[in-house]
Amino acid sequence: MHKGHYGQYTGNAKWSKDHAHTKVTKENYDATKKDDEAHMQYLKEDVLYDSRHGGSDKQMTDDEKHISKLAGDLKYDNKKFKK
Repeated sequence: MHKGHYGQYTGNAKWSKDHAHTKVTKENYDATKKDDEAHMQYLKEDVLYDSRHGGSDKQMTDDEKHISKLAGDLKYDNKKFKK
């Protein structure tokens, strides 16, 4: 388990043993949601910065795809774990 931006959770931390396949649970849902939202905000700011400072289109597209994936994950997890 890794301490993310907002608390203990097991999802998506690069320090997680198998971060790509870590399950979101009822216990770690809130912390995972907050961490994913913070990650999405960072990516959005990165895209804006890159667009203003000549960043590569591929990198910005990859960031936008990552944002979409995180948003989809949040939507799925919200349906599954909403209190």
